[in-house]
Amino acid sequence: MTTFNKNSNSRSPALLPSSITMLTALILLLLAGQCKGWLSPVPTYRSSTWLRESSSASSMESAVVLIDPITDWKQVIDAAASLGHVVIAVQLPAEALPEKFQSFLPTALALEEAGVDHVISVEQRDVFSITQQLQILAIDFNLKLMGVIPLSEIAVEVSDCVASCLGLPHNKLDRVTARRDKGMMKSAVESAGLRIAKYARVASMQDVNDAMSRLSLCYPIVLKTPAGMSTTDVFICSSNQEAISAITSIIGNTGPDGRRVEKALLEEYIGGVEFAINLMAFSSRENNTPPRILVTDVWKYKKTKQARYGQAEICNPADYPALLTYATNVAEAVGIQVGAAHVELKAEEVQGGSFANPVMIEVGARRSGGRKSIMTQSAVQNWNPFEALIQSHSIQTCQTNPQNTNFLTPNKFVRHIFLPILKRGRVANIVLEVSSLATLHSSAMIVKVGDIVDETTDIVSCAGFVWLVGDRDQVDEDTDAVMSSFVLSVIDV
Repeated sequence: MTTFNKNSNSRSPALLPSSITMLTALILLLLAGQCKGWLSPVPTYRSSTWLRESSSASSMESAVVLIDPITDWKQVIDAAASLGHVVIAVQLPAEALPEKFQSFLPTALALEEAGVDHVISVEQRDVFSITQQLQILAIDFNLKLMGVIPLSEIAVEVSDCVASCLGLPHNKLDRVTARRDKGMMKSAVESAGLRIAKYARVASMQDVNDAMSRLSLCYPIVLKTPAGMSTTDVFICSSNQEAISAITSIIGNTGPDGRRVEKALLEEYIGGVEFAINLMAFSSRENNTPPRILVTDVWKYKKTKQARYGQAEICNPADYPALLTYATNVAEAVGIQVGAAHVELKAEEVQGGSFANPVMIEVGARRSGGRKSIMTQSAVQNWNPFEALIQSHSIQTCQTNPQNTNFLTPNKFVRHIFLPILKRGRVANIVLEVSSLATLHSSAMIVKVGDIVDETTDIVSCAGFVWLVGDRDQVDEDTDAVMSSFVLSVIDV
């Protein structure tokens, strides 16, 4: 491997932008929240030497760019290779991420060993610098860039801005904030005529009390970081004391995206059953043609008092027409035109076991986590979500995209089990017996003996996970076996 370092003050005359391009770059830098001056630290990149030796001036190789490879990154790399693309990975800075997230980040070496051809590591989410380095790579290695794909929540805004600078497919830029800021998100969805939870931005407990009075809310309420991710920095508060604690945890601190949080988002607590509806948007090269949005998988959550999330199970989309329509409209409202979307919502169970009156929790312009794409691939015949993701972002024909339906139907049942930590302390013993399970797909333990752990409050603070796939009755039987065998002994510290 070869590592290249460039002086941050060097500038190639051939690459000097026009004043118009510079203004555009400045605007995009502001969107990315990194306008700290033009001479921000220039990234380093590592490249495979064989690629330079094998390329020729007469033929260009297609390449895809993966921004912040975290979620199922190995599967996406394999899919890109199978489609014949050179793979470029851009690693965003991780210092602001909570420690529990940083443990999932691959190193540059791990990316290279998995098949990435070029790794660019940046110190800031600097759209200009990332775009510049990608253009230099494309010239040096005779590459045709095809698409820019986000593989984390904080990559969403960067990916669209970089893709726009490169003239590649991207989601609507006038709604880039609506795809990351939960308040702007609700505003866009409400403007589309869709039901949302009441909300307000708050900077103090006085603001909380005033907003609750103005919006006719009572406890419980939700307080969250507006540009957070997953279930991090999300607090369900049932009293003033809990609200004060949440406000203290959020305001004035650095959010998971590295930005200082000046105001929290207060939201109406919505009851009902939680669903995750995953989508894939396919655009055409005809500018006036609206994107086709395919529902790829639907998941229903079962909650527990301690862990919030106890299980998630795959559903037949045909049983939830109102939820599919709502989720598709939400994606359109925030400007999703290419790639994956992950819509989280709550709905009321009505007579006959159907669900109605959906309300958005949030939408992510990315693939969902929790191995949902991997499990959907196991449950849906002839569906490769990772190849579809790449083809969508590069506006290529998706070979597994059925044209005669708006959703995919699973032919196997899938359940994702969340293993909880019931109290704070030091882990003394862990017992989990999975070897005899007939429907075991995979499992993962996040904690180990000797770790100091807190009680589970969200998905990423669970002790571990088990994924089952197969016949429903057998999955139910294996679920009972998992929960009866799991032991996590914690001693006080």
